[in-house]
Amino acid sequence: MTSTPTCTVCGAHATEYAVKNTHTLYRCTGCGLVFVFPIPDPTELYSEGYFTGASVHMGYANYDADKEPMIPTFETYLAYIDRFAPGKRLLDVGAATGFFLDIARRKGFVVSGVELSEYAATCATQKGLSVIAGTLQDVPRTEQFDTVTMLDVIEHVGDPRAECVRAHTLLAPGGVLIINAPDIGSLYARILGKRWHLIVPPEHLFYFNRKNIRHLLEQTGYEVCLITTVGKRFTLQLIFKTLFVWQKLKVWKWFSDLCARSWLRHIWLPINLGDNMFVVARKRA
Repeated sequence: MTSTPTCTVCGAHATEYAVKNTHTLYRCTGCGLVFVFPIPDPTELYSEGYFTGASVHMGYANYDADKEPMIPTFETYLAYIDRFAPGKRLLDVGAATGFFLDIARRKGFVVSGVELSEYAATCATQKGLSVIAGTLQDVPRTEQFDTVTMLDVIEHVGDPRAECVRAHTLLAPGGVLIINAPDIGSLYARILGKRWHLIVPPEHLFYFNRKNIRHLLEQTGYEVCLITTVGKRFTLQLIFKTLFVWQKLKVWKWFSDLCARSWLRHIWLPINLGDNMFVVARKRA
């Protein structure tokens, strides 16, 4: 019999919140963190199909093509990094195929990355980027960075606390941890409740709000400098795939496939539902 879980942020008791995609989610009675328990092994999820559209019920339609509309968003992230970080050495956790790192490199950053998927890490190295296949724990402690980025990553990992602690050891004095993650405390997420489209286990395992992510970062050696929301842009193909994953209606898959084979694949839309949070946290000495 599986034991009742406790919260990784505040240690309080958690009660069952929902069951989705055969996974049980719990909600902390103290800080409101929602999380999957037990934590599944994530290594099997991020195969080639996750990035190429072959994984029908999760992932991307085509990772690099889906990220093209996100270039202005990534440039906004880099502007914040320039504002808060003490230097240009940047490590991207969950670097995928290196799309963000390539932009950062062109902006003058000295970039490295780590990526769980061997397929995606190989794609990144083929672009001439230094990306290792593995987890943050595989990055040598001898390395030091001015910035560690976790862009749409912390909700995927099995132990967010351990990730924040490890990032702290890799940051230079005054270095910053950058997190972008779904915000379950946002108005849109609260209106939708359990029907929120970003509740997609086993892809997303942890669902933070602004208060409990601040609490976690302060506990693990950071001073939170900024929490805001940065809008994103999405291809029509990815929007329809997301709708299919969310609602399981075949019509959305039909539209996504139509976009993939027509001029519609070049259309993107700006979307800011206010349900993502962008966090800048500085390493305390």
